[in-house]
Amino acid sequence: MGQPPLETSIEIAAPPAAVWAAVSDLGAMRRRSPELVGSWMIGRPRVGRRAVNLNRRGWFVWPTFTRITRWKDPARDSGRGALAFHVTPTDVEWSYELEPTAGGGTLLTERRSALVDPSLVVRLTAKVFLGGSDSHDVELLAGMDTTLAAIAADTHR
Repeated sequence: MGQPPLETSIEIAAPPAAVWAAVSDLGAMRRRSPELVGSWMIGRPRVGRRAVNLNRRGWFVWPTFTRITRWKDPARDSGRGALAFHVTPTDVEWSYELEPTAGGGTLLTERRSALVDPSLVVRLTAKVFLGGSDSHDVELLAGMDTTLAAIAADTHR
């Protein structure tokens, strides 16, 4: 009934601090993510901060609500950083994890946790408006690769 987790990574030829500067620029995510139209948060990002988001697929637009669950600057943990947020109504966690590489770069991984027990509204929305959960997951994974490539490009600006 649910969906498996999704994960993709990219190695960026830049130190974790530079990658973190791009990842933690949440305002730029609407430009990087193919599905995100916009995100509104009051105050600076930190654990517990909430946001309202608008997503789109073709003509269909829907809201989600997020709460930051991890906000870890890599400068505080030997180059390892993390940003994660819980999404309602799907009850999944999206995350970005940074890990330094041997060559002085950064491995950036984006994940979506498994969609374990989606509500009737989530299941119907996926079926009617998103072409089904499996089809949407294929698009999400491609969108994740697009997002990571955009973060890498922003890191080198």
